[in-house]
Amino acid sequence: MLEAVSVLDPAMKNVVHFFEQFQHKGHTCLVFEMLDRSLLQLLSEQQGTPLSLHEIRPITHQLLMALDALKGIGVVHSDLKPDNIMLANHLSEPFRIKLIDFWCRSCPRRGIWEDNSASGLQAVCSVLYLCKHLFAIDCEYQSMRGIVDVLGQPADHLLCAGKCTQNFFKVEKHLDSPRWWMKTPREYQLDTGIEPKTWDTTIRSLDDLITHNPDTRESIELEDQRAFVSLLTCLLDTDPEKRITPGKALDHPFVTMVHLEDEIDTSFYVEDSLAKMRILPMDNMDLFLDCAAEEEPKEEEPSAIPRHTDAGSVLPGSCDGIKNMPQSSEGAEAAAGIDTTGSAIKEPTVSQGATSPAEDASASGGSPDESLPAKVKKSPLKRVRKFFGRAIRTILRLKKVNK
Repeated sequence: MLEAVSVLDPAMKNVVHFFEQFQHKGHTCLVFEMLDRSLLQLLSEQQGTPLSLHEIRPITHQLLMALDALKGIGVVHSDLKPDNIMLANHLSEPFRIKLIDFWCRSCPRRGIWEDNSASGLQAVCSVLYLCKHLFAIDCEYQSMRGIVDVLGQPADHLLCAGKCTQNFFKVEKHLDSPRWWMKTPREYQLDTGIEPKTWDTTIRSLDDLITHNPDTRESIELEDQRAFVSLLTCLLDTDPEKRITPGKALDHPFVTMVHLEDEIDTSFYVEDSLAKMRILPMDNMDLFLDCAAEEEPKEEEPSAIPRHTDAGSVLPGSCDGIKNMPQSSEGAEAAAGIDTTGSAIKEPTVSQGATSPAEDASASGGSPDESLPAKVKKSPLKRVRKFFGRAIRTILRLKKVNK
């Protein structure tokens, strides 16, 4: 297995670097690169304080890169958890991670990778965000009960194909649909002889995660929480045919930060988010960072970051949760006053007397969204917000330095 994984670039694909193996007193010894500590140890050091979305995002991106690379060589990591995710050097490269412990097997058919790694990834993200598991881990019945309560009962065709379905569900022969019903704790105990443990949680739906953090201060931070929950929804789809793959998840708004673009010059939260992502060797961040570094874009410059597809969704190749990601009214109202071409929530504006490519497309029978305007102008309001945003941040930094 290590020979198969060794074909991957350890730096770009975020997997541990395997050097060699040797025999010593009848034992096989494996030599790996020196790493710092695991995410589980990091959480333990923080004494119950969860990570912020700033910190979860780069970890998520690196794990998606690793899982996508493993999927490409036909390997599934069957034990994805915080114990097996190592920080490379947290002091010099905060939240640069490596995936370890490849005691896994080749993936013989489509579907097995999705079941193991997608659920493992959401479990890791949930633990980092909540400092506890989203579902019970020490009681199979309570774990299944939590899935049904939070995500809804799996479809009948999935339950019919399950090997252990009858342990947790009973068949209602007199009903056509749904045929399966979740057993009560008493019914489960009578059928299996196992008494279910108790599991107390305040999470009754994934939407509860959006308001989980009482310290949320900016509307853009609320948008980021919605994007994070949207990604979890995609990873938690009970139907493996609909569950998001790592390649598509890399295009999810939470990972690409496309929903934060409009506040790139005015928000401390977005600035911190960008700073945390700078450790990643990712090509698709270059355009985003270049856009953030520009003092003033050229008047005739096309938009560098497409905000929607031909169908109007935020990004291509993603699950329904991405296309229909909820947005707060505050964020929508704030963005509605910004004349920025390519926005996901506002149609491009065109000066009177001139015909834009969008109008030409509409006149020829196509949708105005099917082609972006060739010219982009930054509105006076955007310039003012950008100026005052930078001025305020500069003043606050000077105050901190003087203290």
